[in-house]
Amino acid sequence: LTVYPCMICGKKFKSRGFLKRHMKNHPEHLTKKKYRCTDCDYTTNKKLSLHNHLESHKLTSKTEKAIE
Repeated sequence: LTVYPCMICGKKFKSRGFLKRHMKNHPEHLTKKKYRCTDCDYTTNKKLSLHNHLESHKLTSKTEKAIE
């Protein structure tokens, strides 16, 4: 039996759908971002998304140097 726990309050659910519906009780989860870019205002809840975003800063920097 798979259990889907709420990462905020720990309550457990039998289905992903019930957990998703429950998450509406935690509106701060939707607005508070876990990861923040140190170079701009970008924020995200996913570490991989932040990593990819930081890579885009490196690419932009390399492109700007190549144009100069």
